[in-house]
Amino acid sequence: MHAHAVLMLAATALVGLFVVIVVAVTILQRRGRLGEPGRTVPFATYGPVIAAACSGGAAAVHLFVVGEHASLTVAEGSPNAVAFLCSIGAGTTHFSGADPSLAGFLPLGVLSIGAIGAQGAFAVPRVWRHRRLLLLGLAVTAIALAVAIATRVLAAVAATTAGGAQPVAYTDALAIVFDLGLLVVIGLLAFGRPRALVARLRVSAIDAWVGTGLGVGAVAVFTVAGFLLAHATH
Repeated sequence: MHAHAVLMLAATALVGLFVVIVVAVTILQRRGRLGEPGRTVPFATYGPVIAAACSGGAAAVHLFVVGEHASLTVAEGSPNAVAFLCSIGAGTTHFSGADPSLAGFLPLGVLSIGAIGAQGAFAVPRVWRHRRLLLLGLAVTAIALAVAIATRVLAAVAATTAGGAQPVAYTDALAIVFDLGLLVVIGLLAFGRPRALVARLRVSAIDAWVGTGLGVGAVAVFTVAGFLLAHATH
């Protein structure tokens, strides 16, 4: 399947998902399942769901990259665990040998694996409703974002200097987008700033359900699309 076909299917799926969400929420509203028609909902109520989706999406994207490295490592005649961890630290560049010059990627590989587990653990809305865990999630997201950016910058250099390097089809740029979006959501939840935006995000119950459903659906659709794009040229 070609990359443009995957993107077209993703766009179509997102539009179709929006229609389904609107219809479903409208039916629930008419049946009185969403409370009083004029009831408004603050961002602190539905924001944690979006935060959990972004955290889970970022973890899934990084996991896809690890899976690609694992499959390439297994296919090698003599798999090397150190080279595997260095490859994870290099993001979209895979190394077939443990070249001493690549040792700097080893800590990034270990941090990347840790970030996957931590972000996966934060893919639960209830976690984002507690301030201490919210601040911990902020730290985890900031570290994951810093590691992801570092791997992209350093891997571009290593790919041209290290022998036996080959590109991995799936890019983790999508995880960076999810992390940036998550930082915005965390800022709104933890600090309530900017106040004008937080005030505008206090919306009706039906709008909150539609917005949350579309946000979670968009993360899911683009995560699946990214996985398919990783294999579009296979």
